[in-house]
Amino acid sequence: MDTEKPAPYSLFISSPSSATDEECQMEVEVSQALPSAAMDTDEGEAQDETAQEQKKSFKFKVTVFMLCLTSVSVAMDSVIVAATLAAITSSLKGNSLEAFWVGTSYLLAQTVAVPIYGTISDILYLSGRKWVMVFAIVIFLLGSILCGCAQNMNWLVAARVVQGLGGGGCLTLTTVILSDITTLRERPKYLSMGAFAWALGTNIGVPVGGAIGQYTSWRWVFWINIPICIPSIAGIVYALHLVRDKSSFKSKAARVDYLGITVFIAATTLLLYGITTGGTTNPWNSASVLAPLVLGVFGLGVFLLIEWKVTKTPMVPLRIFNNRSGNTGFFGSFVHGLVLWASAYYIIIFFLGARGDPLFKSSAETLPGSAPIALSAVFCGIWVSRSLRFQKMTWLAWALLTTGTGLVALMKPNSSAGILYAIRIIPAIGGGFLFQLPLFAVQSTAAGQDIGIATAMIAFFRSVGQAFGVAIGGTVFQNEFDRFLATAIAAGRIPPDFVITGAQAAGAYERINALPHTMHDVQETYRYIYADALRIVWYVTTGIAGMGFMVGLLRRAEKVLHEDS
Repeated sequence: MDTEKPAPYSLFISSPSSATDEECQMEVEVSQALPSAAMDTDEGEAQDETAQEQKKSFKFKVTVFMLCLTSVSVAMDSVIVAATLAAITSSLKGNSLEAFWVGTSYLLAQTVAVPIYGTISDILYLSGRKWVMVFAIVIFLLGSILCGCAQNMNWLVAARVVQGLGGGGCLTLTTVILSDITTLRERPKYLSMGAFAWALGTNIGVPVGGAIGQYTSWRWVFWINIPICIPSIAGIVYALHLVRDKSSFKSKAARVDYLGITVFIAATTLLLYGITTGGTTNPWNSASVLAPLVLGVFGLGVFLLIEWKVTKTPMVPLRIFNNRSGNTGFFGSFVHGLVLWASAYYIIIFFLGARGDPLFKSSAETLPGSAPIALSAVFCGIWVSRSLRFQKMTWLAWALLTTGTGLVALMKPNSSAGILYAIRIIPAIGGGFLFQLPLFAVQSTAAGQDIGIATAMIAFFRSVGQAFGVAIGGTVFQNEFDRFLATAIAAGRIPPDFVITGAQAAGAYERINALPHTMHDVQETYRYIYADALRIVWYVTTGIAGMGFMVGLLRRAEKVLHEDS
């Protein structure tokens, strides 16, 4: 893009080192006058206006809006089934194991897909990212349609895998493209919009799922994505025009780390399978859990060796892990995903099981602990874009998330509104701040050619954290439920002919609510078993959040975000 006058600052974007000099580096002059850092501009725009007078183009705004709209849909799907799983299982005549995989298969596929999309988009370079993003949305849309048409649980689980493969790409590329089309100074503001969209989808997923589950067919949980994805595809095709890469497709394809990608997919799938099934569907000491865990860890070791010694264009350049400050961002993203998704998945169980509230009311009761996330994510982005500093905000965020998650453990079936609703605002604010703060830590230290994959790895670690959060939460809940149940049976508070185990607890709300008045004491006992089991889940996630806080304190002296960084 040619300009008459030099811009106030420049953003350098470099392609992989194996490309030619012309392909390897281009200087993209940017200012607040231009639509973006890497987007083409309309020739009719007045380029001689001052930076302060010019505004973002209409196509830029359409691009940002469509990326955010896609994020809402993908984020919503990561939690929406939590409120409708009982209805889905009943309709398709599934069992508890199949119900477990409806939620887990999506997270597994999404996690595996995240860094692969980031790597491929880097190799295809700027203009290629547009079509990789469109491809990801199409796959997500196809998976949504297949889920809504499912006739049995196996069909649904397979369709959720397809959905997750598309969702992982959308998750990665939204952040990467927003980083491409903005300068470092304005990036926090636009990334906060993406964070707001993601948090919004996470927030409304459970209430929307509850409303659909109570008032209409569960199939609309998936079909609701159709009117969102189609406009998003059209808008991105129309509006997003990134700087063109003149290298041939053959040269791009030659840079793909096929061996690394293959080993990574196999190793990550095995590892996550073992983690998510351990303690829930299979005992931790069983061969079906230990074998995938051992093979997964071994496979990751082989993958690191390939990236270090074998491939010339690694899928994940190990140099991105050479910076301690950046590593605190990666770890923080993992812990953030774990703590937030454990809360999102299991908080509704408290209102359904411990309180005995109807599905839609329980879904609405999750909002006080989720709605502030989106607002605080936006506030954080605005604050960082103005101050260009983020370290103290990071410490504050971890303090709020850790303290607030611990306070959630105070909730009991008969707690006051202040305990049930007000205290959950505290971890929500901290969680909202942390949607983008780890990314700032990584992007402020990553080299220009590594921005794409470093951003993708932030999304990857958050996705891994999500899978861990759901798995650890499920394991702790089931085991503690059974422990408290055994105590109640031994004390004679639950009759032997009405035993509900931890594995059955997530689908037994209506059965418990339907107990006659003569069994009120049994009903109350189960209410407290639900609450006590979840209390241990909150204790565990509080400890993990505390680890994130401690690692965040290890970050080196803050690197201030500058326009010419």
